[in-house]
Amino acid sequence: MEEKKAKLEAALFLSEDPLERKDIADILNLGSIGYVDMLIQEYKEMLEEQHRGLELVKTKSGYELKVKSSHIGDVSHLAPHQDLNDGELRTLSIIAYNAPVEQKHIIDVRGNRAYQHVKELVKRGFVSKEKDGRTAILDTTKFFLDYFEIESIEEFKNQQEENVQETF
Repeated sequence: MEEKKAKLEAALFLSEDPLERKDIADILNLGSIGYVDMLIQEYKEMLEEQHRGLELVKTKSGYELKVKSSHIGDVSHLAPHQDLNDGELRTLSIIAYNAPVEQKHIIDVRGNRAYQHVKELVKRGFVSKEKDGRTAILDTTKFFLDYFEIESIEEFKNQQEENVQETF
């Protein structure tokens, strides 16, 4: 049981997106969702102990690990911009680099999970979304520029191109 909890913790830590119960069952080679639920509950209770810095959170998309709110003020400077998960950051970077861009193109590149990423990015104010026929046009907002401390979307694109050139 402890080894399964350790694997659950590792999977939650590494996953860029929340994990659904079925995903957890597959990762841990468990056939029973009931066993997954029991394992999740035990792991959650373990993290609720006062001396722990993380918590297990259930979202619409599944389960994910987050820093407890009581600790975030002390450690947030260590990982700026980490209030967005890796999947959301990747989706946001593709939107920003191609903005304005049709949502269907983002889904083609990032897959169906990008729908949830876009929804969260719009909700948080990083991206604007305007309906355009059967798709939507996505663009960055002033909040996006302010959040990443850049003057313009062109500055962002130039930084990205410089980063690519440095890798070659």
